[in-house]
Amino acid sequence: MRRVTKKLLFLTFGLLCIGLYCEFLIYYVVVAQCSWPQLKKTIDGEVLRAFVLADTHLLGPYRGHWLDKLRREWQMHQAFKAIINLHKPDVVFVLGDLFDEGEWTDDNQFLEYVTRFQKLFAVPPDTKFYVAVGNHDIGFHNRIRRRAFQRFSEQLNAPSVQHIVLKNNHFVLINSMAMEGDSCDMCTEARRQISAVSDKLLKCSQNSTCVDRGRVFNYSQPILMQHFPLYRVSDSICTEPDAPPLPERNKPFRLKIDALSNEATKFLINKLNPRAVFGGHTHHGCLVTHTHGSEKFLEYSVPSFSWRNRLDPKYLLVSISPNEYSVIKCGLPKEITMIATAVIMSLVLILLIFTTRAIGR
Repeated sequence: MRRVTKKLLFLTFGLLCIGLYCEFLIYYVVVAQCSWPQLKKTIDGEVLRAFVLADTHLLGPYRGHWLDKLRREWQMHQAFKAIINLHKPDVVFVLGDLFDEGEWTDDNQFLEYVTRFQKLFAVPPDTKFYVAVGNHDIGFHNRIRRRAFQRFSEQLNAPSVQHIVLKNNHFVLINSMAMEGDSCDMCTEARRQISAVSDKLLKCSQNSTCVDRGRVFNYSQPILMQHFPLYRVSDSICTEPDAPPLPERNKPFRLKIDALSNEATKFLINKLNPRAVFGGHTHHGCLVTHTHGSEKFLEYSVPSFSWRNRLDPKYLLVSISPNEYSVIKCGLPKEITMIATAVIMSLVLILLIFTTRAIGR
């Protein structure tokens, strides 16, 4: 009886340790394997460290099983917390589709959505946090209700166009659905604001330093961030390991739904002259080289951060200075790895219990 009690205690303690590792520590183990990319010409104190993620797709009141919702949110929360604690970014950018059902919720449901999102992805007071709006947050252009866009903008401080300056690095966050190109109020206002940002940046580039609302900063080429990719025919040009699988990769894009139109892309590039572009939406990785005049710049498609959308969620760590930037793509634990680890560790534990001779025998 005494030996049975000891074995039960050992089994209980072992299972608790396995649970602790597979539900908490494994995120730190995997996240710790990634580190900030180094810049060649910039000292560390002048580097802005940005953590970029996309497509968290928190489930709402209508779709998905409650257990699936609980599991996915737990995974994303633990992964996000590990990244914040280990990498300590200066700023976090979430590139749209924060919610899976934002467009269908009423005001009370949306407020609960926002509260849940802010709890799951909480950051320290000294870490900046910005979001761009996605189609699942407010709907595609032709389905957007004025109230849906208004409440997202108000609750998450995310207007259609945001011009942010951090350590003399300029970021422009865009509402992709406002790039439809028609004469709706949202689209007209967004294009007006982009033109205003363009004029401000042009003036700044000519004078080297600028003053805006009492702030003094230097000019650098902006970084464009939004939910949709820039114009491309399909993902067939994507060669990243996390690119869409074949034949999905060759499926033609529906313009203004899967990617921006060619006209909207040219408008943004001509107005902003970005040095890099970051987007989400496809749930897959892609690296595209664009040409603007004599200059070239890269567009990064950020894979989804959610295990509902990918077996191997990803995020980006970006080191940025006014003159250069560097990007590294980091992975999160695969679910099959977590399950296999738990099973193997449990089998080893049981084997140890039943093969170890009792003390004193």
